[in-house]
Amino acid sequence: MKENQINLDVKSDTELLRVKDHLQTPPKIGIFGGTFNPIHLGHLRLAEDVREEFLLDKVIFVPANIPPHKKLNGNVTAADRMKMIEMSISGNSYFEVNDIEIRKGGVSYTIDTAKYLYENYDFFKKPYFILGSDQAISIKTWKKIDELSKLFCFVVLIRKEERARIPEVKNLMKNLNIESFFFTGREIDINSSEIRKRLREGKSIRYLVKDEVLNYILENRLYIV
Repeated sequence: MKENQINLDVKSDTELLRVKDHLQTPPKIGIFGGTFNPIHLGHLRLAEDVREEFLLDKVIFVPANIPPHKKLNGNVTAADRMKMIEMSISGNSYFEVNDIEIRKGGVSYTIDTAKYLYENYDFFKKPYFILGSDQAISIKTWKKIDELSKLFCFVVLIRKEERARIPEVKNLMKNLNIESFFFTGREIDINSSEIRKRLREGKSIRYLVKDEVLNYILENRLYIV
């Protein structure tokens, strides 16, 4: 018998049903949206920490086309951002990327993405939408938040210096009837804006992004304007 193969011959009817249910159970999925401009090692470590903490079978990276609450910077196309994500998650079977918001074009609204995901994935339960506390504070302004709250559980990422905001965010989530969890992961002081700044200044970003991404950025002269 091959490794990991299930021997069905020796199991009782009850055990067979349990095995069948396990094999047919859709995966628990996390949704990680953002501009990823560019994706860096902090994004990857954070996604891995959330996956382990919430026992997720998959984390789907969903790069925004044009985010409604943020302007994009740099001479970078959506195709560039997609390519860098693909390079970054290559080899990790728990991670995948979906370009729905880029293919759709225009401004990216989470409610539209949620409907697409429900049409194209089998969810074991409501998927976990990963967001920062700065996004959570403005969540009441999101398009159709009442409807969106029924489709996602929200994992709010809290940095150590932001812990004082937890009561405020908790009250906001409670008032909006949003199921939410708060997660303080390991501190990795990397952010995309700092990476873009260093590139404009001609400074190294080695060990902030994967080597493949670094080479892609340099070869295509991204973020230098």
